Amino acid sequence: MSKMISMLEKFRIVEKTGNGNGEGVVNKEKKPEEPILTQKVSDINKQPQSNSHELKPSNREDNKSGFERMNYDKNKSIEEIYAAYELENSNINTIFMLGNFINALPENLPYAVHKASVMNIINASNTNINILMSDGERRLKALNEFARDYNNAVTSTIYKHKEEINKLKQMIDYYEEEILAKQKMLEEQNNIIKYETQRINNIMSFFKKEE
Repeated sequence: MSKMISMLEKFRIVEKTGNGNGEGVVNKEKKPEEPILTQKVSDINKQPQSNSHELKPSNREDNKSGFERMNYDKNKSIEEIYAAYELENSNINTIFMLGNFINALPENLPYAVHKASVMNIINASNTNINILMSDGERRLKALNEFARDYNNAVTSTIYKHKEEINKLKQMIDYYEEEILAKQKMLEEQNNIIKYETQRINNIMSFFKKEE
């Protein structure tokens, strides 16, 4: 048992206790806290306003914010990402409104005519293009930030799992060597006993023979 504990300590599966008796306790490594997205985006006002919206720092632990702590145990939909950054998933007063204006016109129009027509639609609808473009910039920033954090979190988890696999492989290699050594030792011991048994039987059989 002490040898088993020693091996577990060797591979850092258990830690030594202070009582010196060789017993150990399981070293339960805490999962790293998943990175927390630290930015949020102001809601887009329904009416045109000045271009003053920026990503604002957010406390994900604050219940009043309506946020949940972001985790990376599965893939997120675009809707979930936008919700985490308080970006409205809508075609109204967002960058996607401009996309609708663009798609409303025939694609075969010359670019200059197409763009001029879209601008006419924007002006006629009393839409502030700067606000909508700013919304697009905020979405790009949020998506890039989320992609970075997601990549870091998942890559870190993969690395930790690989470390654990390497430790387990080392233990497997050790025990395979131990098995071979014990099998050889058992064979040798059996041969020793077999030889001695045969020697004794030969002596005893000498006196048991009838003349």
